[in-house]
Amino acid sequence: MAAQQTQHAPGLNSISCQPHSTDPLLLRALLIVMFCGAFAGAASAGPAGHTTLLEKYRQLQPALAQSIFGEPILLTSNVGDEQAQGEVYALLDTPFDALRAALSQPAQWCELAILHVNVKTCVHRQNQLTFYVGRKYYQPPDKAYALQYRFQQLANDQQQLHVQLSAEQGPLGTSDYLIRLHAIAIDPQHSFIHFHYRYRFGLMARLAMQTYLATLGRNKVGFTITGFDKQGQPIYVKGLQGVVERNVMRYLFAIQAVLEARKSAPQYQPTAGLVRWFAHVQQHPRQLLGFTREEYLENKRRELANQRALQEADSTKELP
Repeated sequence: MAAQQTQHAPGLNSISCQPHSTDPLLLRALLIVMFCGAFAGAASAGPAGHTTLLEKYRQLQPALAQSIFGEPILLTSNVGDEQAQGEVYALLDTPFDALRAALSQPAQWCELAILHVNVKTCVHRQNQLTFYVGRKYYQPPDKAYALQYRFQQLANDQQQLHVQLSAEQGPLGTSDYLIRLHAIAIDPQHSFIHFHYRYRFGLMARLAMQTYLATLGRNKVGFTITGFDKQGQPIYVKGLQGVVERNVMRYLFAIQAVLEARKSAPQYQPTAGLVRWFAHVQQHPRQLLGFTREEYLENKRRELANQRALQEADSTKELP
């Protein structure tokens, strides 16, 4: 099954997802599958270059100008028998030098990841990132899941920034994980990005996701419009494709929020990032909201404190 938003609408790396809670097995399985999918991707033939992405921007300009998001963002998603993928192209109101300075290092991706409602803590070590993933409500790291990724810069120069997180194996038979962010300058005030991910899943992951979609996720939708009802209201895609689209947009909004927060004084940037992320998310309540602004900010302030403490403790350990 494949759908695209319409105007009607390298090395071998490893991943680990370690449970740190006593939640029921099924809920743990569902959580792992749902979140691991947010970062997944099978390796492609190779990273595109600056010229290729610039040509893509020129090709997409008319569609970007008419985006259903009300800003120049285009989302596509695809779900097959054994894989799911999603990608976003977006024109950001941020100079490329500022984007490159904000998104090129592992520590900065921890700053970005913690904005996601399901990320409880993030710890970085050289070219390694560990995300502690949990439910939407507050959870300390020891009650969440530890997901470990390899971080790599494919390109980082005056023309382009290209980074990836990757892994060969994941939980419940998932595999071939990859997330890539590719960015270039369009003019002195704007950057163009391509955010892409994909992953493969086996029988266990499929069964866990089917259970989630038949229970907790049965009424949740994505962003792709598949038709209109008798009242002329849009009908949005559901199922695994909806899961993919919700997660990719959460991370796009995290990228935007981090870049916007950098305009604040350093001491205010963590709070500014949280405020900006929620401001983006609340524009899409049908897809992304299930909590109040106050709940989100309070939970994240506690989780940020946990993150600082865990990072400080981790920095005293010897690297393997």
